[in-house]
Amino acid sequence: MRWGTLRSLAGSALAVLLLGQLVVADIPIEVSSTGIPHPNSYLAPTQLYPALPSSTQLHPALTQLLPSSYYRVASTVLPPDLAGKEIAAPMMTFYAQNQTEGIPGKLTDTWYVAGAMFMTLIQYWQASGDDQYNSIVSHDLMFQAGRNYDFFDSNYSRWLGNDDQMFWGLAAITASETGFPEIENKPTWTTLARAVFNMQANRWDMSACNGGINWQIHAWQKGNKLRNSISNGGLFQLAARLGRFTENSTYFEFAEKIWDWSVDSPLITPDQDWFVADSTTGQSNCTESGNMQWSYNYGSYLAGCAFMYNATGDEKWLRATTGLLARLETTFFPAEYDHSVMSEVSCEKLHTCDRNMLCFKGWTAMWMALTANLVPQTRATIVPKLQGSAAAIGRQCDGESENLCGSRWYQDTWDGIKGLEVQMAALGGITSNLMLMTEATAKTINTNPDAKEQHLETHDDDPAILRTITTGDRVGSWILTAAWSIGILSAAWWLVRQD
Repeated sequence: MRWGTLRSLAGSALAVLLLGQLVVADIPIEVSSTGIPHPNSYLAPTQLYPALPSSTQLHPALTQLLPSSYYRVASTVLPPDLAGKEIAAPMMTFYAQNQTEGIPGKLTDTWYVAGAMFMTLIQYWQASGDDQYNSIVSHDLMFQAGRNYDFFDSNYSRWLGNDDQMFWGLAAITASETGFPEIENKPTWTTLARAVFNMQANRWDMSACNGGINWQIHAWQKGNKLRNSISNGGLFQLAARLGRFTENSTYFEFAEKIWDWSVDSPLITPDQDWFVADSTTGQSNCTESGNMQWSYNYGSYLAGCAFMYNATGDEKWLRATTGLLARLETTFFPAEYDHSVMSEVSCEKLHTCDRNMLCFKGWTAMWMALTANLVPQTRATIVPKLQGSAAAIGRQCDGESENLCGSRWYQDTWDGIKGLEVQMAALGGITSNLMLMTEATAKTINTNPDAKEQHLETHDDDPAILRTITTGDRVGSWILTAAWSIGILSAAWWLVRQD
């Protein structure tokens, strides 16, 4: 069944995956003046029992996931991975069409997007149980780790940004947290994530701004002195997740170091309603900021704070989580869409989103779902936002005859934009709802011992030689270097802060 067909049941049906069951409800009851269903009241779980097998155990959180504005009675039970399958299939077709010949995991004119796609597919696999793409993900993700298993292959390393490498590290730690199968005679996924972290931690730049991670890595790159939120927020999140997974406090220490620096810099301003700037620069000694608003900047820091709070219980992280979430909610779920559909507000209406920007919402949605599962205090805010976005995705993924998804989820019909990036964003939006329903909890080393850290030499020694992490390794990895003191400033947009 096509996603468009699924969407058309009873005029405007919504597909909801429920603990291994995809329930399709009929007969919409109420929609707003904008055509967006109101997510303000919810169907009681008992109203669904007649349609489900007697063995089904409904989670109490179901009351937050099913809007009465869409449902009268559950009438049909379908395979659990239907919605995700309908979106993922064309995404994988685009992946095959755009893959650089002979190089698994390398897309034309971009490298990191495939890593982010694998991150999405791994999260989707855990939440849905659909494993049809696991072999591709496993092979291509490990292939791109390179000879040294650090996602810093010499073919790309001369032009990479820290954010490029970081997304591959996030894919690797996602594999560890979800229990994605390890590959025999290869480093664990945790080991790959650790390698990315160690390389990036050693790029902490004290030449200006009292620290920070630069956007681009090498002194000859234009963005070498630009410190942006996704590079710092991404490494913050990676450190927090490694700390929680491995129970190694040194990761937490570095995560807090990045966070405190970000708050002291113009990147995060708690006293201005948790405004997150896109970038700042060493040329101004980080006294100015580029204030474009992008959802993934908020999402990267948000998820990092959620992991820190879940692991430490420190109220500092709860305050940061709720503060960032409130700003994300008001900025990227606009009132004109009843505060219930995510929009990349800086580019969607202007039709200026590039292939990177088309991806942001999907990643942010999954990071919001992780936040809800890690910090239960946020569920009441997050659930209706992601639920409303999933409903909107259902209407938008009706392009041509191939279940193609557009970019503007708030539009009732496909907007004509197609490609791997918009399919991935839509899959992320659907996956985020599955994560909420299954409470897809991130594992730790105690629940996934096969993913233990291993020491990995990434220079002169044989990269195949692995050994268990020792205390000496943990201490040694924190000797940081201050480098990259020569560079050319790249100034992009500088907008007035929107408060």
